[in-house]
Amino acid sequence: MKTESAVQLLAQRGWLSFTAPDFRKRVLARVRIREFARGAPIFRAGDPPGGPWVILEGAAKIEMPLPGVAPHFIHLAASGFWFGEAPLIVGNRRLVTVVTVRPSTLATLPLDDCHAILKADPAAWQWVALLSAMATDVCLGIAVDSLLRSPAQRTAALLLRLAGVRSLVFAAKLPVPIFLSQERLGQLVNLSRSSMTPILRDFVKRGLIEIGYGTIRIADVAGLTARANSSISRRSAGKPG
Repeated sequence: MKTESAVQLLAQRGWLSFTAPDFRKRVLARVRIREFARGAPIFRAGDPPGGPWVILEGAAKIEMPLPGVAPHFIHLAASGFWFGEAPLIVGNRRLVTVVTVRPSTLATLPLDDCHAILKADPAAWQWVALLSAMATDVCLGIAVDSLLRSPAQRTAALLLRLAGVRSLVFAAKLPVPIFLSQERLGQLVNLSRSSMTPILRDFVKRGLIEIGYGTIRIADVAGLTARANSSISRRSAGKPG
């Protein structure tokens, strides 16, 4: 991806699109673009501190290490998704493992550049806080959506989140493609592939999503959102006034 295209994308999608123009300009002047093959690690849990990263093209899986068991797949980072800001805030080693699931282009803002921007303008910490709030929003969304009882609702909520349009505060203007197999999707909502397949077929039949080779695209954000929130609506309607 050319630098000009990357700058345009980052200015319109994800964290930087919510920041002040002057701060955005300083960050975009310092980001470094890198290409990764499929299955390449961006970083692993326990690696030394580094700056935040963002997906430009492609996708990467985020895995959380758990005591005594294999790392747990928790989220798929797609175009416009920033991650890895914790070392900038607290100076810790990497907390998660991030590995590409297809050939991908990413950009990073190295720690030295982060510190230079913040030293020149301490008020810019508000934008780091914003990035942290966006990460918290994703984590809370994962937790809340996991409590949905219906597998179809959990799946609808998952697709919206992976496409970047689930959040009530930081939703993308348009959904991004989801580069994930049905088996991997099932892992994120604790469903087998045999249970996931009929749900996705029903969504296709209703015109909510389109499925291609290794790709899912949301065709009707409002309709899929209504499907994800259907039990909430029913519970609300059943409460006394």
